[in-house]
Amino acid sequence: MITPKIERVLPVYPEYMHIQWSIADPNGFVGNIELARSGSPEGPFTIVAENLPKDSFFYQDFEVSKFGLSQNFWYRLRISSNANADEKVLSLPVTVEHKMQPHRFRLARKARRDLYVTLSRLNGAVFILLKKKRFGPRCTTCYNSFTQDVVVSTCGECYSTGYQGGYHDPVSIWGKVDPTVIQQQFGTQGISEIARLGFVTLDYPLIDLEDIIVDIQTNRRFKVLQKMQTESSNIVVHQDLQLSELARTAIEYSFPVSLTNDTL
Repeated sequence: MITPKIERVLPVYPEYMHIQWSIADPNGFVGNIELARSGSPEGPFTIVAENLPKDSFFYQDFEVSKFGLSQNFWYRLRISSNANADEKVLSLPVTVEHKMQPHRFRLARKARRDLYVTLSRLNGAVFILLKKKRFGPRCTTCYNSFTQDVVVSTCGECYSTGYQGGYHDPVSIWGKVDPTVIQQQFGTQGISEIARLGFVTLDYPLIDLEDIIVDIQTNRRFKVLQKMQTESSNIVVHQDLQLSELARTAIEYSFPVSLTNDTL
């Protein structure tokens, strides 16, 4: 069963609206992906992007900037199924968080801008986000449809994600790595130590567990193990992540990284 969800509608002043989504697609049946926009949750909705590639997970709507990013817009996805051409699945319409609370909305906007300036001009650097695929065609090499599991840990087709291509198109993000923290872990072999690094980035695009962060200068690759969100007045202003560095022999290092987009 296909279940689309708009995860984030966020105005990135003064240029565009950032719309991010996820799709539950255990059988790999996602077909055409369309994004629609409306001035109200009831509609009517106008298609703003169709035939969206399955290697993308967000859209930047520059058209709304001419109306002013303070105006309310609702977005929803419409997904077709490869298994049934007549099946169309709609997500619930979503608008900007805290839009009905102007004071908190302005606080979040200022906090986001301050963090962007800090990361881009003072103590941050450009990293690459490889977002793990969770929808789309299944891997034909290692995915077992009966057990719904990956049977090869070093698959070069899906990088052990179970979905063809493994990760969505790379995108660049601003971030800052904190010093390494050594944590103890209790297992069958006794106590072991795990080195984790803190990572701070903006609250868009949303990052999930098992996504990969790449240091663009050294090609060091880190897996997201834990995700925390820091809030100001109950408003999420940035993402705090705990990362674990991957061994150079890890299959994730064979994923090719090249950027075609500007830094978010």
